[in-house]
Amino acid sequence: MIWNPFKRKEKETVSHPDKNEPIEQRIEREIDALPAILKGKLKDPEVKKRFVEIAKRMERDGVDFKSIRQMKKWMKAHESELRAEGMADVPKVETVVHEGPRVGRNDPCPCGSGKKYKKCCGADK
Repeated sequence: MIWNPFKRKEKETVSHPDKNEPIEQRIEREIDALPAILKGKLKDPEVKKRFVEIAKRMERDGVDFKSIRQMKKWMKAHESELRAEGMADVPKVETVVHEGPRVGRNDPCPCGSGKKYKKCCGADK
């Protein structure tokens, strides 16, 4: 047999999901395979809890987790209710309204140093 560098390597430890195993344990086992951005967010217990809840609902509806297409289809079908549930505990963001005149770059700095704003407090902006 000739070595083919373009052939996908098979994983030595292939784990087949056990249907009787709880979804929480399966997620814990599969966390390393997730993209880094998701791994970082799953460190937050609230995000992880929400992730597990959604996975349970998907499993109840018969979504195959190996099929990205089925998962995207389910997410699209349930998008509005997932957003409504997720936004229930998020506080409203209020717009900051500055009072007083706006300081220009070449105006004297409001801190009273006598320098231009761009050379003083506005230097790091």
